[in-house]
Amino acid sequence: MKMNSRVKGNRAKDNIRAVRKSENRRVRKGKISKVKDLYDTGLRSVGWFWPKTAHCEPPEEIQWTRHLNASWAKWFKEQGFKNITDINYPHSCRQFIRGFCEAVNINITCDLLLPTAKSVACIITAMNESETLKAQLGELTRLPFEEIIVVLNGSTDNSHEVVRHYPNRITVVYFDAALGYDVGRAVGAKVSNSEILLFLDGDMSIGVDLLLPFIYEMEKGADVVLNPISSLLPKSGRIDSVSVAKQFLNVCLGRKDLLSDSLTAIPHALSRNAVKKIGYGVLAVPPVAHARAVRLGLSILKSPETVDVITSNRIRRGNTGLGNRVERLILGDHLEALHELMKDSGPRLWFKDNVRQRDFENKGEAKDDQYERDHPDL
Repeated sequence: MKMNSRVKGNRAKDNIRAVRKSENRRVRKGKISKVKDLYDTGLRSVGWFWPKTAHCEPPEEIQWTRHLNASWAKWFKEQGFKNITDINYPHSCRQFIRGFCEAVNINITCDLLLPTAKSVACIITAMNESETLKAQLGELTRLPFEEIIVVLNGSTDNSHEVVRHYPNRITVVYFDAALGYDVGRAVGAKVSNSEILLFLDGDMSIGVDLLLPFIYEMEKGADVVLNPISSLLPKSGRIDSVSVAKQFLNVCLGRKDLLSDSLTAIPHALSRNAVKKIGYGVLAVPPVAHARAVRLGLSILKSPETVDVITSNRIRRGNTGLGNRVERLILGDHLEALHELMKDSGPRLWFKDNVRQRDFENKGEAKDDQYERDHPDL
């Protein structure tokens, strides 16, 4: 009986190994890579950090959070995932966080982690948008951002109270007067010290799961990551004038592949290097910043995930109807970008004139000159 039970036990173990091997094969063949026990990985990741703080005061939550995220980013990079969606990202983060927190007996407020060890800032511009701003800040606290910068300008509602009494560390830049569209981006970028800058707007709340792909593309080496909203636009016969202007600017820049995607739409991400090269002040005019980024040869990619900011955009008096104020402003910004291009490359940019037959024009001019010489009295 002992022999039989031992044999049965060995067979059971062999069966378990066989099942695990087959599962691993299926996982490797599929989209999801093999994922280790993330609870144990999170537990072990504390080890090398604790001795550094053993002989001094206990580390604060922000120090633990930074180390936690750095450990996660290291593990995530080692797995070689191509996209965030290659694993069940939220579940994996929670397992890792649980193991880490139980090892040091602390609580971490975030329930997701960033796929990079670089410092990330989230910059939000807002004006009279207290409700959506509160919802967006609630989402952002799920991630361990190094900085959350809110640029409030011209607000007459309780937006300032919402931000000021928020429990997490938020940098508030306040202006009594309205700065104008997109000026807050330049202000927020100048205030920030982080390596990656993620730009949002206070008029809508975006889930952080949709923001993670932008950050991961930056981690992989991009200078600029755009929101690919072109797929949300109607066919060419019904496309709006702003989208036409965006696409035309991209054609003029030699980036037809970007379609109508540009820095005009949020969310988008920029590296600190890109911001310095483009210029902080230029960020206040997104089409000009976009054109400069292309001309500088920066690495410009699209996020693998589209964030629908068209249907969720807050309807206002100034952004509805044909020829509305916002539409005219954005078109004017694109004209400014084209003007900058023409100053560098000439009025035709890189387009050749294949329609006009200038030889005939030159011959005509020669005949006119000869006629004037033959008839000096005319």
